[in-house]
Amino acid sequence: MYLRMVEATLKAGAEEMLAHVYAGRILSALENTPGCIFAGLLHSLDQPDKYTSLTLWHSEHDARAYEESGRFRENLDSVKEFIEESGEWKIQLSEDNTVEYSPVPAEPSVKRYPVAGDEEHFPAEATRDSSYLRIVSLKINKGCKDEFTEIYTNEILPELKQVKGCRYAFLLDNSDQKSEMISFSVWDGADDVLRYEKEGAYKRFLKKLDHTLGGLYQWKVALENRSKSKSAVTSQDIGISKFTLITGRKFK
Repeated sequence: MYLRMVEATLKAGAEEMLAHVYAGRILSALENTPGCIFAGLLHSLDQPDKYTSLTLWHSEHDARAYEESGRFRENLDSVKEFIEESGEWKIQLSEDNTVEYSPVPAEPSVKRYPVAGDEEHFPAEATRDSSYLRIVSLKINKGCKDEFTEIYTNEILPELKQVKGCRYAFLLDNSDQKSEMISFSVWDGADDVLRYEKEGAYKRFLKKLDHTLGGLYQWKVALENRSKSKSAVTSQDIGISKFTLITGRKFK
């Protein structure tokens, strides 16, 4: 599988209209797009003005074909009136040497990730009713991708899927771009994630992977273990993002 995330900042008060257009026009368009398995509109809990269109594809080829066909631009144009304008301005001289100012159109950021391993099945019940999504970014040491993937796939993933409230989980591979592996999981609700994080399972899973993570992260952990009063922020800190699913659909 292959995952795309299109992220944008929304204008104030445009949430309901965006959800309406996405649930109608965009989901219908993606349902008829070859290779698209699932599409959903996510709302960031960390940044309330941020919304993300998440799509799952059978392959990178299918996702690229969708972009190159012009369908992605058509879908984007259908919601561009809801997207916050860029703060950038273009300055140029007109033919009569008058200075002209014009805003630079805001373009959502597009992120693309292959799914690690042979994960192909995406159950419809993973996103039934409302869902809660959790994305964990981990920076790994050079040469540790295979070991990280093996531990996550064979030791962590089967147990994670059995945690109360966890509907589905898989691993994204962004190691070629940012030495990054991403754990993606779908949950019943925020309470289930909070219990998972507080009751020790998350820390136990993380400890299995500690030795494969970046050197700066390992230094930070060692520092905090030596002194509970000391902490540090590094470029290899673990990033956790949380979202609610506003609307979404798995396609046959």
